[in-house]
Amino acid sequence: MSRNNLPVSKPTLEHVRDQFETWRRTRRVRQPIPEPLWQAAVELCADHSILQVSKALRLNYTDLKTRVEKAKALDVCAPAYHDDFVELDFGASMPPLSEWVVEMERPDGAKMKIHVKGQRGFDPV
Repeated sequence: MSRNNLPVSKPTLEHVRDQFETWRRTRRVRQPIPEPLWQAAVELCADHSILQVSKALRLNYTDLKTRVEKAKALDVCAPAYHDDFVELDFGASMPPLSEWVVEMERPDGAKMKIHVKGQRGFDPV
């Protein structure tokens, strides 16, 4: 098995709890939880209940549940999701007069919408 094919071990609840405690000891007052810690908490919810994770990590249950639901929605809508690249294939199937909308939303709530209507010969690339 090559190095690139080694299985990636998931962090344990105890490991993530230690990361949260380290962050809490060293953070500035009222500093928001960093995204990598939130992501680790969300990933733990695949193996543990939201309630178990929120109690162990001392997180707001509703905030964690919202993030877990957003992550599930992203997995359902875009199973091949990557942060760095999105391919749009317009090929020959795009009619000469058309209307189309592309909407994107990041987990942090930032949104982008592209709306094109009735453009003849429009090349989005």
